[in-house]
Amino acid sequence: MGLRLKQGDRELFTALAEYRMLAVSQVAALLERNNRATRRRLQALEAAGLVRSTPSGFGHGAGRPESIVSLAGRGIEVLRQEGTLDSSVPDDQVGALKPHAMEHQLLVNWFRAHLVKASRVDSRVTMRFMAPTSPFLHRDADDRPLIFDRISIGKASERPVGFIPDGVSSIAHAERDRTLLLFLEADMGTESVASPNRSARDVRQKIVNYQAYFRSGSYKRYEKTWGCTFNGFRLLFLVNGQTRFEALCRLVRQMPPSDLIWLTERVRMFEHGVAAKIWTRGGHADSAPQSILGSELSFRAPILQR
Repeated sequence: MGLRLKQGDRELFTALAEYRMLAVSQVAALLERNNRATRRRLQALEAAGLVRSTPSGFGHGAGRPESIVSLAGRGIEVLRQEGTLDSSVPDDQVGALKPHAMEHQLLVNWFRAHLVKASRVDSRVTMRFMAPTSPFLHRDADDRPLIFDRISIGKASERPVGFIPDGVSSIAHAERDRTLLLFLEADMGTESVASPNRSARDVRQKIVNYQAYFRSGSYKRYEKTWGCTFNGFRLLFLVNGQTRFEALCRLVRQMPPSDLIWLTERVRMFEHGVAAKIWTRGGHADSAPQSILGSELSFRAPILQR
């Protein structure tokens, strides 16, 4: 291989497997490293065939395109040899996602990075996240991730609808007997808001699914996963663009009950942090924004730098 691996490299490989692809600034934020030093080390690892990179202009501000890094075959093999990754997991469930999914995945990963940053501000707060793309998340016999679920929407005779959130998160506070359950939908503006044929992929249908999921109480299966009690959940829409954000707010207001639906725009998250009062509840954009953690737990986390 030629390059001597450090303990930090193994931590990096695990993060790349979990997140599937990361911008250099995301790596630095998650692993609390210097951007310049991170970039140099990644270049050395790429030269050794352990990681691969591709340029991307997606981010949260102006500037030169960032490199997007993922594990290469040799890096995946390191995780297998050390027992971090099960040998049965194929390479295509560990390395980079397909190019068409890159920007969506990076937006999900930025949300996760902001969650991690927020949890570091207050040691009493524990935030956990499950992503359907993680190679460490159990998959069923049909190769569906643990967070795949089904819900009956219409008549009992109709076939249940299957859906997979972009992420499921729990937020707990050590000094309060309360744990929040959050479902994430990262919206890039590529799907119809409300198609005439009620497509399973349009935003309106997603909301219908989650509303039925809420009423059914099926979300309580996560109580066993995380050993706590949930009395409902919050559906988060992280939206890429102000115009799209306004369109989704209008849609949500037209689909009561919608108090469980919270929306924010990507730029707000980068300007103030995911735990700040940046979220619009129920699509009511004319009301004061709130924190997804509630008034008692809201705080302004340090801003992630690119």
